[in-house]
Amino acid sequence: MTRGASTVADSRVVARLCQPGWGPGHRLRLGVSAAVLAVGLVLSGCAAGTGAVTGASGTSVSADAADMVSSGGRAAQELSDAARGAGTGGVGVGDLVQAAAPHAGDPVWANDFITALGPGNLAGLPLAGAVPDGQALAHLLGRILATASTTWDEETCESMATTIKESVDGKGEWGRITALNAILTAPTSTQADTTATQPVGTAGGKEAGSATGAESGFAPGFLTALADELAGIDPATIHRYRGYANTSYPDLTHFGKRAIGGYLTGYSFDPLTGVLEAIAAHPQTALDYLTNTADLSRFDQLSQRQWDQAGLAAYTTAIAAATTLRTSTNTDVRHRADQLAGQAITYLATSTAEDQYTPATETAIANLLANSPAEVTCALNQDNLYKSWSTSTCDYGDIWFERQPSIYEPVDPTPITTLAWRITDTPETTSTIANALARHAHTQAQTNLTNTTSPTPGTINDDYDPRVDAINIPYQRAVYAISYLAGLTENKTATSTYNHALITGHTTDENQLFAMAIQDAANADLLDPEDYTITGDSSKTYTWIVTRPDGTYTIDLSKADDPTMAPGEMSAWVRMVEAATGDYVFKDITDDFGNGYMHGHRSGSAYAAES
Repeated sequence: MTRGASTVADSRVVARLCQPGWGPGHRLRLGVSAAVLAVGLVLSGCAAGTGAVTGASGTSVSADAADMVSSGGRAAQELSDAARGAGTGGVGVGDLVQAAAPHAGDPVWANDFITALGPGNLAGLPLAGAVPDGQALAHLLGRILATASTTWDEETCESMATTIKESVDGKGEWGRITALNAILTAPTSTQADTTATQPVGTAGGKEAGSATGAESGFAPGFLTALADELAGIDPATIHRYRGYANTSYPDLTHFGKRAIGGYLTGYSFDPLTGVLEAIAAHPQTALDYLTNTADLSRFDQLSQRQWDQAGLAAYTTAIAAATTLRTSTNTDVRHRADQLAGQAITYLATSTAEDQYTPATETAIANLLANSPAEVTCALNQDNLYKSWSTSTCDYGDIWFERQPSIYEPVDPTPITTLAWRITDTPETTSTIANALARHAHTQAQTNLTNTTSPTPGTINDDYDPRVDAINIPYQRAVYAISYLAGLTENKTATSTYNHALITGHTTDENQLFAMAIQDAANADLLDPEDYTITGDSSKTYTWIVTRPDGTYTIDLSKADDPTMAPGEMSAWVRMVEAATGDYVFKDITDDFGNGYMHGHRSGSAYAAES
């Protein structure tokens, strides 16, 4: 007997024990374990007169409801009957939803449920007349559908997708699209992570979450098949009939309402909204779907679509998820993600407007920009005259600058600054971008160091170590770019942001980048060994000064007792070392950080917003 079946059998036992009049003269044939469990359940449930058992979520579930969902097939029938008001035994839809929830992650149960209900009936069920909470039912159906999809082969995925599409594509059925979108956006344990800082899936562009276990999200093959089917439904036609339904002319209103049918309030009428949001949980699937051809024709088609707000948010979220693969070790995957990032930034800047954005859209745009830190650093430094800058855009031939694979030519800063301006009034989105730029400065410094050697003693340039610039320049640009973001925020919100702390929330960004640059210099052995012996107050221990296995010293900020204090401690330590030893490598490592901080903020504050 399966675990689920055992639970149902136990619930039947408890139901009988809880019946009024049941006493010592009545007998039940129970195994020892079942008897022990029954006694425990009685003491915790019906002893208080509840006549109920406890479900997996800790909530009370009636024994009758638990019995009705004992198998996926029966649960589908009982829910269907209850939703139409034809249920028996006084068990309503809400009770059945609660009782069925613990089974939703069981692939066998879920597949039996979908087979018995019929995929063509999914989208209509939450809209049935006796359903008190369509969203709750839709979310349960979404979890069940996601689990069931993990058991299907390619042919079944395509067949199911076709049937579902045909259930929402005709007049009188368009309102079901809202329920389908609710089903496809049901909360599961797999959520889209659309920044490359914690990419969903494994390195090298392999698929994340191929959905082989319970509650692991929709199977990618099913989502792709469904997206292909739903793309054939014209959202403009639905929009037109919705306009009829809301007109002041009674005949036309009736005509429009009949064409739309029942719908779930608060969900998009665009057929692609839910499936794109679900696809975003699988970056490789999102990339494959959006870049199915070399010329990105599908991306072009989708970008010409007249999205509603929810649809644009879902589309942008899928784009952001796909561009997390810009860091893939697979050349083809990385190239396609690079191209998508470049085209998506231009599309969003030129073909959408800020009043179309929801908070989800702004988050997705921030993640897209965070997945493009080289280009964003370049764009926000367009007015930075420090050191090797010679043009208003980034010079691809500059060996010190980041690779720009998405465009292969000097970056046009306009689309990036346009998007940054639109979303920079939200602290979370600005922080997302700032953190990406700080991480990129570190990554670029390491790349520079790999390609740079220390000078040969006795040569004409032995007093200049190019490794200093290898660290300084990327960090100085990060200081400028992040300060530019803070200036945009001040410009847009009319609130002072000069002492900004976008990276950590507690340490000014200049101090944080200062500490990161010094840490990189220490790890590159650019500091004098004597420097580490200067601690000033002997009672103070800098835990971020650490000893390597070979006995030499370096700096590791992650070892700080209090990370919020470490940048300030390092700044004070550097001043002590400079005063005691005259080692001014620290000044060279952080050269022009102060000017970058000031001028970057000034440039962002002076940004001329789009009209």
